[in-house]
Amino acid sequence: MIHCLVFSIGERRMRYSVRYECANKNWVVTDSAESEKVIGTHRLKANAYRHAYAEQERWRRLQPVENYTARMREAIPQTLVVG
Repeated sequence: MIHCLVFSIGERRMRYSVRYECANKNWVVTDSAESEKVIGTHRLKANAYRHAYAEQERWRRLQPVENYTARMREAIPQTLVVG
């Protein structure tokens, strides 16, 4: 069984995914930007999802504010954009 943590905002997807490895009975967090590099293993599914979400938020904070603003302006209808 494979579970993937995939959130979408417009065309943006989560960089990190979570899958279950039956052989080791572990939940594995992988980084799709680094050729599915394993960045963590967890016994509990909830801990793996927390880890993936925390990593995604960490990377989001490092993005320049200008890029975030530009993406939001594309995502929000022009009538709602202020400034």
